[in-house]
Amino acid sequence: MNKISSIFHFLFRIRYWILLGPITIAILIIYFTSNLPKKYEVSTIIYTGITSSPSVDATSSLDWLTTSSAFDNIINLIRSRSTLEKVSLKLFSRLMINGDLTKDNNYIQAVNFRDLTNIVPEDVKKLINKSSEEKTYQNLVEYRKETNDNFVYGLLNWFHPYFSISSLESISAKRLGSSDMLEIRYSADDPGVAHQTLLILNEVLGTEYTKLQLSSSEDVIKYFENQLEEIRKQLNFQEDSLLQYSMQGNIINYEEQTSSLTALSSEIDSRYEQALIDYNTSDKLIKNLESQMDERGNLLKENKKFLQNLEVISMLTKKITEIETTNDETSSIRSDKLPRYKELLKKAEQKTFDLSNNISTIKTSKEGLNIDLISQNWLTETLKNEKAKAELATLKDRKKEIKQDYVRYTPIGPNLKKQEREISITEESYHTILNHLSQARLQQKNIQMMSATLSVVSQPIYPLAAVPSKRKLIIVLAFFCSLIFIITCFLLVELMDKTIRDKARATSLTKTQVIGAFPGIPKLKHRGYAMETNRRATAYACNRLIQHFNSSGTTIINLLSSNPLEGKSHIAQQFKQYWEELGFDVKLISHNKDFDVNSKEYLMADSFENLCPPENEKKHDIIIIEYPPLSQCSISKKLLQSGNVNLFIVKATRAWRDIDQTFLDMIKSQTSDVPTYLYLNYAQRFAVEDFTGQLPPYTKIRNLSYKLLQMELTPERDQNMEKN
Repeated sequence: MNKISSIFHFLFRIRYWILLGPITIAILIIYFTSNLPKKYEVSTIIYTGITSSPSVDATSSLDWLTTSSAFDNIINLIRSRSTLEKVSLKLFSRLMINGDLTKDNNYIQAVNFRDLTNIVPEDVKKLINKSSEEKTYQNLVEYRKETNDNFVYGLLNWFHPYFSISSLESISAKRLGSSDMLEIRYSADDPGVAHQTLLILNEVLGTEYTKLQLSSSEDVIKYFENQLEEIRKQLNFQEDSLLQYSMQGNIINYEEQTSSLTALSSEIDSRYEQALIDYNTSDKLIKNLESQMDERGNLLKENKKFLQNLEVISMLTKKITEIETTNDETSSIRSDKLPRYKELLKKAEQKTFDLSNNISTIKTSKEGLNIDLISQNWLTETLKNEKAKAELATLKDRKKEIKQDYVRYTPIGPNLKKQEREISITEESYHTILNHLSQARLQQKNIQMMSATLSVVSQPIYPLAAVPSKRKLIIVLAFFCSLIFIITCFLLVELMDKTIRDKARATSLTKTQVIGAFPGIPKLKHRGYAMETNRRATAYACNRLIQHFNSSGTTIINLLSSNPLEGKSHIAQQFKQYWEELGFDVKLISHNKDFDVNSKEYLMADSFENLCPPENEKKHDIIIIEYPPLSQCSISKKLLQSGNVNLFIVKATRAWRDIDQTFLDMIKSQTSDVPTYLYLNYAQRFAVEDFTGQLPPYTKIRNLSYKLLQMELTPERDQNMEKN
């Protein structure tokens, strides 16, 4: 409650500042805002189709972050410098073409157009093509240069209310709830300018949004197309290299060719072994049979036709073996030559048998063996031997050829696999890039469809009435802001201030009980009540001091102060007068006339009798001793202890300094048995009323203010308990 009361006292003390300060500020704001320019606001609604537009990609989905980012992109595009520059130059072109100096129109008011034409230099006016807004815009773009003396560049960067970037940045755009709609708002002091600005913004936004969306997509597609073309060239080169390598090595199908070569090598090895066995076997049999045939065998060997026929058989056998062991002959050659060679071989063998029968007519040998049978066996083995010899020769050649083929095929396999592997990797890269290219083109199609959905739902409407001014709100804000500022400033001063002022602050600063307060010079309206006020203030302090009176002797009251001019003499006179009115015998002793503060007697005095010897034997009821200021002269301890009460007089209008606290602590320490009180002088009326109660006059306003200061918020009507 004390804190609340202190706050209320604080506010009551600065009541005039609280009332007059904000009212003055409000009046000034009313005066300075009396000619505020009118504002005309225009709005338009754009459908973006970000979340609800159709998509050619069925797998694509939009999350909250993507949607929010898409709307942010459009809003940032609206407020971007490039967009605002285009809007500014197009707006300038349109106004310069359609403005009228004599009357208002739907583009710009006449007064504003006159102000505009006055600042446009002649060389810029020459750029205005009245028949084409687009040509005018292009002329301005070409004329614009980033120099200080370029009007178009300055128009964008100065503070023109219609064309500067800083003014156009006031365009606001926000999403309407969770829909696909964007609301764009803009206000200006000219209705036509505000209307045309949003019309141009809608045109520029559609073009810039499509350009922005498709530019990145086209760059991606171009990148993938270039990568695809490079990989295609690389793949063609690798395939051509593989083809050339296969042609050089006569490779049609490496796997089948090597498999066939392996099978052929196995077959030739088998036939070679068999031919070698047949040759060795027939050779031994021939030698054995020749030893038995004697003369007939020699005749057969020497017969020319017989030998020629054997050569034919050997030659045919080689041909047949070559055809059977060769894997590069076509099927037509096999079907034509091989049967014919075999038929010729049979005929040659039969001719050999016929020659053998005609050469000799010997039927038996010397040992009695059947010569025809031996001759027949010999002939058979001879033919077999010749065939085996011819076949061995052919098979040896074929084995050499196969070995050469193995040597040729050995490096071909790894090289083919290496090239095929590189081709496979390139093909995978080709398919990957092709897939990315398809995705990029699909995304581009989606962007085209989304860009097509960016359309104006609600066109800007030409405003006929100005937006209600915020003047009232400004005045109210100024009033309350100034009120808060004033209270804050005084509160800071209150927290840092060490002025004594009243009872609560004096007690807090000095840690000493305050026994009363005496008013200062009253205000003009209160001067008629000055005597009553002084009397009541004096009476309160004197009544408080009576409790310390010596009932059997003289009561000594010491009046002390730390500085001169604290009002001790005046307070002493008031006390003396009041007590004398009550019938007390009061003596006032002052340092100014009753004793010399610069003498030895004063400094060494033990009691007030030594200080000022009595003139007669009469004893006084009360002796008030006014001592010199402690800052100028010290007081002996015994003098202070000889008193009944010490009254430390201090002005309520000054600050409590550290030296004051030092003097007060010294007095308390020297007179621990004598009570020491603080008495406020020159106090304000509200500080005196803390001790005396309400002071006159007792008007309704004074009564109300006093009740409020005392926190008497819910009083009840006084009731007379006495009966007549």
